[in-house]
Amino acid sequence: MKEKVGLVYVFEGNGKGKTSAALGVTLRMLLLEKKVEWVSWFKEESWKSAEMKLPKVFDKNLKMHWMGKGFYGGPADHDTLDGHKKAAIDALTLVDEILSKKVESSESLDLLVLDEVLRAVESGFIDAEELLEVIEKRGETHLILTGQECPSELVEMADLITEMNKIKHPYDKGILAVSGLDF
Repeated sequence: MKEKVGLVYVFEGNGKGKTSAALGVTLRMLLLEKKVEWVSWFKEESWKSAEMKLPKVFDKNLKMHWMGKGFYGGPADHDTLDGHKKAAIDALTLVDEILSKKVESSESLDLLVLDEVLRAVESGFIDAEELLEVIEKRGETHLILTGQECPSELVEMADLITEMNKIKHPYDKGILAVSGLDF
């Protein structure tokens, strides 16, 4: 009989909704009293996004880790290229530790979200092959990966890939992100 392994969902594209989709699945899991961990590659704790309040509500079943230094090269960039690379490697190391700890202790982890991990690969901060090696340690844990483009090395192993394409966005008219709708 084939060993049961967690599904891998990818939410990619240049449109809004990747993190929102991951949050929707996260909320669904939490409402079913499942255990979830979330690792964010670029977002940092100082951003005060609404989702950062979730652990207060679901304290027993949710852990969130804000590993980022802002988006590299943009207005929210707070570090050097080396600093961003180190933060990305630290985030991947944390994911590896989470999955290894789960296996060693037989702890239940139902969902692990790797928010913007694909952007870290695209930016050259982490290697797609290294990410694939970590993903293969998932056991029965379901994974969600978000970012702009899923590398070809990960396409075949993913169970679901949904592409979010921007057709129109308020930012194009100068409207900045709106609390509750966007963060």
